[in-house]
Amino acid sequence: MRSPYLCHLASDYRGAFPDGGMLAERKWDGFRCLFFRGVDGQPRLWTRNGMPIEGCDHILRQLLRVEQRAGFPAFIDGELVVDGTLAATKRWVETDYRQGGERGTFHAFDMLSQADWKAGGTDTPLYQRKSALAQAVSEAEADRSDWDWTPGTRGRDESEPSPVELVEDAWVSSHADLIAEARRIWAIGGEGLMAKFAEEPYRRVRSGAWVKIKRDNMNKWSKAA
Repeated sequence: MRSPYLCHLASDYRGAFPDGGMLAERKWDGFRCLFFRGVDGQPRLWTRNGMPIEGCDHILRQLLRVEQRAGFPAFIDGELVVDGTLAATKRWVETDYRQGGERGTFHAFDMLSQADWKAGGTDTPLYQRKSALAQAVSEAEADRSDWDWTPGTRGRDESEPSPVELVEDAWVSSHADLIAEARRIWAIGGEGLMAKFAEEPYRRVRSGAWVKIKRDNMNKWSKAA
């Protein structure tokens, strides 16, 4: 049966920390953004509901470089953030892109092949997927200065910060570590924290393999830390 979801979705953290630890990542306050090829074979950016995202061609160009370095047609999962807030991102995606220009940063956190994504996911564990993504993002960034200028950009792509950034991760081995990392993220202005099982596969479902902690439910679980 075909999955109704285009990407892996997280569940809320409810205070039960698993044995063995988890990978923790900053949760960005933006729109879930997916890079893959549509039925016409053209690579685009999409929302988690399958709506195309416009006004972000600078991101698309850089993700094509990431894909080239990965060595296979890719599905890349991430978060689009415009001007640092969900409200600004929402305005850009829904209306303001019509004014022209290119806005936003893509925060990449997962990658698998397009073929695996179409099949519903991959058994390759997260830590291996994240390692491959990190290498491809790093190599693509190093390549930027070697590319010809994109017509109309006057070299902007090569002189400005990369529109694609890897979401860094930290290892947390206990509930207390998880809450401490969440507090650190909030202290630097982050929305929240994603915690993920390092050996879990990628599946186009909602599951507890990824859990999220947001400020509005932090007090409930931090008391146990």
